Amino acid sequence: MAFLNPSNQLIQIDTGNVLTYLWNPSSSPIQPYANIGEIQVLGQRYVGQSNVTTANPAGAPAIYVLAQILSTSAMTLANWQTPAAPAPVYWTDETFTIVSPVYSEAYNSLGSQMVAGYLMVNYTSLPKATLAQLLGGYVFVQVAGLLKAAWGPTTTPTSGYNIVGSSGVFTSTGAATASATRQLGVQLNTATAAGLCDVLVTADIF
Repeated sequence: MAFLNPSNQLIQIDTGNVLTYLWNPSSSPIQPYANIGEIQVLGQRYVGQSNVTTANPAGAPAIYVLAQILSTSAMTLANWQTPAAPAPVYWTDETFTIVSPVYSEAYNSLGSQMVAGYLMVNYTSLPKATLAQLLGGYVFVQVAGLLKAAWGPTTTPTSGYNIVGSSGVFTSTGAATASATRQLGVQLNTATAAGLCDVLVTADIF
């Protein structure tokens, strides 16, 4: 077993942006992203930066995991288009490399206990993606750190609340107090009219 310091990262984000990384092994290659994904290993983590600005060129630390998105029932292209932003997904098995946006597809029907994080690829960043490309595709899920403009809770979207999973597709809810439920993160500001908010993501399994 190899133990790697985060600085010895093997992963490469070929598109240069976690928001647009999508490679489907059953449709290789997906143009215009030819040859991406082939040497990547599901479960790899990438330590990067979010919210890089002129005023803060170093940004804020964030951790992403390479995962495969699958759904056996309720996911449609419209489900993915609705958030138009990074949105919650759930682990579906004990490899912790497969995710689904469908709450009921969480491993062993454990729902909120299987929150994985936020699926980064979204309709705003990659509007020409099809459902066939998305399902089975390799994607990045943010599991820790600052995430700007995420798809916020559909109920109790209040600044300072914990964000936990909830029934539906790409959905979450707010919780005023901590509980035994695993959390997606903490909501950092009031949600916009479009339903977006900043999140301190705290969903990693480590």
